[in-house]
Amino acid sequence: MAIGLLSTMAAMLYGGTVSILAFTATFARRRTLRREARKTLAVLVPGRVVETQQAEGAAGGGTSG
Repeated sequence: MAIGLLSTMAAMLYGGTVSILAFTATFARRRTLRREARKTLAVLVPGRVVETQQAEGAAGGGTSG
């Protein structure tokens, strides 16, 4: 029973951290804070790296080629 409780607490902590970072990455006023939150999300949530790089490229306004 203790392992289940510990797993539940860890899942809640992880979910809360990801939620706070997602809100920060979306609604922060400063661009640097949004960028740092996106980088941290890319580490915590697998499969988000490509989307984060695309978002930074679109936000930068530059073209590659």
